[in-house]
Amino acid sequence: MGDGFIRWYRETGAESVFFCDQVAVFEQHGFTLAHPRTGVATVVNVDGDDVPVGFEVLNLLIGLRAASISINWWKSADINVVGSYTHEPLGCEIQTFWVDGLTTEEARAFNSAVVSTMSRVATPTRALVSDYRGITDAGDWDSAILYGGVEIPGVVDSLLLGPEPSRRILSNSTQLRGAAVGDSLTRVTAT
Repeated sequence: MGDGFIRWYRETGAESVFFCDQVAVFEQHGFTLAHPRTGVATVVNVDGDDVPVGFEVLNLLIGLRAASISINWWKSADINVVGSYTHEPLGCEIQTFWVDGLTTEEARAFNSAVVSTMSRVATPTRALVSDYRGITDAGDWDSAILYGGVEIPGVVDSLLLGPEPSRRILSNSTQLRGAAVGDSLTRVTAT
């Protein structure tokens, strides 16, 4: 079993939603960039250390879309979610949030923050994979979501798919079913 995660695939990373929408929505759900005690945002370096960074610099780094960057979202001074922002060569932005340090209730609250952000941005969502228990590995979803695969790596807490991946995956499985959610997403569950 791996680490619990929520993985949000956006159709394009050409437009950053980070500061224009995401920070405000996450704060409404109780998760902030600023550490509750220090008031400082932090990125996670390759050694796993928290490195303080100004909000403007952080927005610039994410907006450049040049490399992967990991940041902390704080629930409290002792509870955080590490969010990794990656831009794929196909133009897709992937945000992976590691929720293994949260309770199931806290992970659901964080998932609600992501879903709320999805509903406020113009860029369509390709997929939202919510695996709070870490039954699958986050990277295993890339085949089905990015590269035309037809099988999902496992049944997770919640799976929302955009039109293209839902059509492809559901048409190749007799063990999955889909239900429309909103205008363009399909919730996929096991039969």
